[in-house]
Amino acid sequence: MNEFVNILQQILMGLLVALVPVLTKFIIEVLVAYKNKLLAEIENSKPELRWVLDEAVDIAVRAAEQSNLAGFIEDKKQYAFQIAQQYLDDHGWNEVNIDVLEAAIEAEVLKQFPK
Repeated sequence: MNEFVNILQQILMGLLVALVPVLTKFIIEVLVAYKNKLLAEIENSKPELRWVLDEAVDIAVRAAEQSNLAGFIEDKKQYAFQIAQQYLDDHGWNEVNIDVLEAAIEAEVLKQFPK
């Protein structure tokens, strides 16, 4: 019985190790597709918001990365979200959906840091 359990564990571990890269790529593709869908909806209803949103997340991700490297912050995602939200608020776009902003930040991180 123990041999069977050990063999089963080894098979499951091997399967898990093989599936992690595939699942990771799939999750990234789903996030990017979701972000593109949300941004397409925004672009159709408010074309100028797309540009402001792109600028906000670009600035926010760069600021978060630099602040983390300098040792000023620990949570880059939260910091990037705060910076992007402040940028949008300052430019009069305070009604941006939180999910849209989070998806845009995730996509920007993947774009700027693909590895």
